[in-house]
Amino acid sequence: MSATQRETVGPSHATGPEGEPLLARPDTPPTVPPDPTTARRRSTDARVPVQARSSDRQRSMVDAAARLLLAEGFPAVTHRRVARAAQVPQGSASYYFPSSSALVTAAVEAAEDLRGTAATEKADGLARRDRSTATTARLLIETFYAPSVDDQVVDVRLDPVLTAMRDPALRPILRASRPRLLAALRTVLEASGYDHVTDVDLLGHFIDAALLSAAADGTEDVLDRATGTTARLLEHWR
Repeated sequence: MSATQRETVGPSHATGPEGEPLLARPDTPPTVPPDPTTARRRSTDARVPVQARSSDRQRSMVDAAARLLLAEGFPAVTHRRVARAAQVPQGSASYYFPSSSALVTAAVEAAEDLRGTAATEKADGLARRDRSTATTARLLIETFYAPSVDDQVVDVRLDPVLTAMRDPALRPILRASRPRLLAALRTVLEASGYDHVTDVDLLGHFIDAALLSAAADGTEDVLDRATGTTARLLEHWR
C-alpha cells in the first residue's frame, strides 16, 4: 500500500494485507441497539404497582358504596360519601365513576353479591333441627335480607330494591341475584323441618309483602309483625 493510500484510510476503515476490512478495535466495541422486548418488560414492571394500587382503590370504593347502600339506602350512595367511606380522595370516586348512575350501578351489583354471600353463609350455618313457625319465619326474613336487618328494613332495604326493579339498567342485576337468595331460603326451610315446602319463590314474595304490610300499618315493630304474618303462612304448610 502506498503512503497516499495509507493516509486516506481512516482508523475505522482499516484494511488487512489483502484489502479486507479489519475487525473493530477492542477499545471501541460496536454499539448494540436496545432490546425492545426488555424495554417493554421494564415499562410493564414499572406500571404493575400503579395498576395494582388503582385496582385496590376502585375495589375499596365499590365495597364502600355497597355497604352504604345496604345500611342507608340510595341517598347515601354519593361520590362524596363513598370517597369518605373508602378513605380515598373525592376526585378518585369521580374518576372511576364519572356519573352517579355508574356509581349506583356498581353499588347495586356489589350489594347484591354481598347480600347473596351473607344469606348463603347464614343459611349454611344453621344446625338441622325442628323449629317453631315463628322462629323459622324470623330466620327466613333475616336470611332474605342479610347481612343485617332491623325495623327500618322497608325504608332502607326493600324500597331501594323496588326502585331498582323499575330501572331497566338495574333490574337485570336484581333478577340475577334472586336465585341465590331463594336457594338460601330453601336451606333455611330444610334445616328447620320444612323440607316439604317447595315454592320458595312464592315465599320470597310473601316475605316482601309481609314487610310492606307491617310498615304500612305504621307500627314500629315491623319485623315482629312481618314475622307473625310469615309464621301464619308456614302454619298452612305444616
